[in-house]
Amino acid sequence: MDLVFKALEVLRGRPLCDRCLGRFFARFGYGWSNLDRGSAIKRVIVMYYHWRVRSGDKGALEEFLPLAPNIGVEASGLYRLLTGADLEVKPCSLCGGSLEGFLDNAATSVAGLLRVYGVRRFIVGARVDEGILRVEEDIALKHSLDGWESIKNEVKREVGKRVEALGFTADFTSPEAMVIVEFPSGELEIIVNSLILAGRYWKRGRLVSQAYWPSFGGVKYYSIEEALTPLLRLAEGESVILHAAGREDVDARMLGTGRPALVEVKAPRVRELDLSQVEKAIEEASKGLVAFKFEGYANRGMVKVYKEEAAVKSKVYKALIAVRGGVEAGDLARLEENLKGATIMQRTPLRISRRKKDIMRAKKVYEVKCRALGGPFIECLIKASGGLYVKELISGDNGRTRPSFTETLGKEAACLELDVLLVTPIS
Repeated sequence: MDLVFKALEVLRGRPLCDRCLGRFFARFGYGWSNLDRGSAIKRVIVMYYHWRVRSGDKGALEEFLPLAPNIGVEASGLYRLLTGADLEVKPCSLCGGSLEGFLDNAATSVAGLLRVYGVRRFIVGARVDEGILRVEEDIALKHSLDGWESIKNEVKREVGKRVEALGFTADFTSPEAMVIVEFPSGELEIIVNSLILAGRYWKRGRLVSQAYWPSFGGVKYYSIEEALTPLLRLAEGESVILHAAGREDVDARMLGTGRPALVEVKAPRVRELDLSQVEKAIEEASKGLVAFKFEGYANRGMVKVYKEEAAVKSKVYKALIAVRGGVEAGDLARLEENLKGATIMQRTPLRISRRKKDIMRAKKVYEVKCRALGGPFIECLIKASGGLYVKELISGDNGRTRPSFTETLGKEAACLELDVLLVTPIS
């Protein structure tokens, strides 16, 4: 009966609806809603006073009559029996009697919003008026109620259960969206998680950047992100971001097996896409400069994996190189022999030193294969660790990269064209 007397203390001070009263005793009982708890407690209180009245306790009636309006409809029958009058129920001092209807209406609104954004997996967040939260906490502290839960938790849980009953799935691990419900205003805010596609891209032309590259004179280069505009349109998203496993220079092509990449569409309204249709639209819009092959959908955690593994994966490059003075017998064999398995020490290249910290890095060249093309020109296949600056491996970058083609040949070498042929797949 201690629990009942605690509830009596609370109700003597203020009217509470069944749900708001039950929430102060949320940890007691199993498989019940707070609505059930509040109603059950009130019924026991009414039975307690009826028992006292029937037992001849004259003080029971004096206690019950002013308490009955705070209890609510559960007390109406006994009140009428004892007084012959109808009970005027006071509105709940926390929610104003609106919480029950609010939960149903909010669930309907949330479901409608999820349909607009094509979302099936969701979670619910809640914002509650600070005044209500303060009063609720004051009641719990004043009456030493250690089994209560916040109205904010109840709103999240109960709206979520109702939305699930409308055919959606609550997903606390990888939801497609969070809908924040505000009580008592009923306002909704939806935070739609990005749609992330995993695949590979090919860049068949030069002077194409990975990311959108605006400048004072307009867009500097056509970009892969611009080529993804058809995906943005088909998904009805707000923006698109490319997360690639490494990057090639703007003047280098990405050929061969393509580069592993994730494509993120922010706030999409369409989540189920025909990926082959997307691939075709991208290639047509870029006039064949950019192509994608999508393997399926990915999660946010994969972005970090792609970024981190890009630096440790091996890559194969094809370089067109000019050697001042041309090459002589034995030059190409010396290149292949001296650079095979070589550890390359590279300072940050001069060409990017204004935007990157000047550090020394160790990279690996696994193998080099070269052939003469006539005159000063040679073509080389270079297999190396991710993150190696290949142009500087060839030129030496004024001694900032060692060993280099220039140092090994004893002649100035320069990369004229560079293509990436292989990026080891992400595991």
